[in-house]
Amino acid sequence: MEAYLITLMTDNGEISYPDYQREKGTFNATGNAKDILFTPYNGQDAAFVSSVVLESAGGVTIIIPADFRVGFGDVVKFPANTLKTDSALATPVIQRGAPYIAMVGIRLALIQLVGDNPLYAQQKLPESGDPFTAIHLLSSGREPEPYAKTWDGDYRVYHYNCAAQVILIRSSDDAQAFLEHFMYRADSTEGEFWQFDNNFIIDRSGDFENSSPLIANLVYQQMAQVTLSLQFVYQHYERERWIDSATVEKGNKVTVVTKGA
Repeated sequence: MEAYLITLMTDNGEISYPDYQREKGTFNATGNAKDILFTPYNGQDAAFVSSVVLESAGGVTIIIPADFRVGFGDVVKFPANTLKTDSALATPVIQRGAPYIAMVGIRLALIQLVGDNPLYAQQKLPESGDPFTAIHLLSSGREPEPYAKTWDGDYRVYHYNCAAQVILIRSSDDAQAFLEHFMYRADSTEGEFWQFDNNFIIDRSGDFENSSPLIANLVYQQMAQVTLSLQFVYQHYERERWIDSATVEKGNKVTVVTKGA
C-alpha cells in the first residue's frame, strides 16, 4: 500500500478554481483502494485536464496522461480500482448535470453575495452550536430537448433549460435574519446583476420556517430554512468524431483516420 497526493493538471499547470484542493489516496496492486472524489468545479471557465500527478511522501512522482473537460458543477470521481499507478490514461467518472449545477450555483451565490461558506447537506455537519449553512437538493429537471446546439472547438454543445428546488438550512443565533438577508441581497440590484452574469435565476418558493431538527442524534437550536426555486441553463459538451482522411489501397483496403472522441 502506498499513499499519494493527487493533483489535476492542465497544459498551463495545476487546475485552479475557488473550491479546488488536492486529494489523497491509498493505492495497492489493483489501483486506488477507495473512491477519489474532487470538490465540485466552480470556476467561471471550463478547464481541460491533461494529466493526473501522484506524489508520495518519499518523493516518488507519477504522471498519468489524461484528456477530459470539466465545467461548472462537474465532479471528478475515480471509483475504487479505476486509477492505477501504471495507467496509460486517467479516465474518471464525471458527475454532471442539473442537480450538480443547482447546488454549486446556489453555493456560489451565498459565497459572493453574503460572504458565507456553505456546506452540501451530504457532507458531515458541524457539532451543535457551531453556525453553518447547508444546501439540500429537493428536485431537479430539464426540458427533454435542447433549445440550441453550438460548437466549441471539437465539442458539440447542447443547451438545456433546467429547473431545481433546494432547501437552504441555517443554524445560528440569527438563522432567520441570515436567510432574510440573503434573499434581500439576491433581490437587490447587485443580486440581479449576479443572477444575470451567472445565468442563474433565484426565486423564493416557500415561507421561512423555524425548526429544531434532529440530525445525527444532535438537536440544532435556532435553525431556519427556506425553499428556493432555481432556473438555469445546462450546457452539455459532447466531443464529436469526424473523418480526417481516407486512403484507398490495393486489394479493396481503405484506411480511415478519425479525429475527436
